[in-house]
Amino acid sequence: MLVIDEVYHHTALQISSSDLLYLIERLKVKKENEIETLKQKIEQFEQKRRAEEVAYQSLSPVRKWFAGRPASHHQAVEYMVQVKERFRKMEQIRRRIRDLDQIMERIQSANHNRQEEIELSPEIIREIRQLSETEDVQA
Repeated sequence: MLVIDEVYHHTALQISSSDLLYLIERLKVKKENEIETLKQKIEQFEQKRRAEEVAYQSLSPVRKWFAGRPASHHQAVEYMVQVKERFRKMEQIRRRIRDLDQIMERIQSANHNRQEEIELSPEIIREIRQLSETEDVQA
């Protein structure tokens, strides 16, 4: 199967459809792992904030006055920016996974129609090339 670059319209890869399906499936797993990692980072950050709040609430009123709030306004804004950025990145990854699902469907229908070409975005081609180098698949 020939993989054609959507932007430059030239042959980017020449790979069997079964190998391409395998690499796309591995790429989907990799993307799902990235989402799980981001979820874990958000949860760790939440746990840290809850622990700081519990520690602050356990202080006497005088010590609270000297210690100050654990999450100042600046820290709260920083926290929201970090969490929002991670959620945005997770949504981008989910969108990429949906794109990969659509590509797999096109490849499988191309096998039935005996077509030998499929167009992919340069980003997906780059990721498939990188993955093929680590997976020892000829691309």
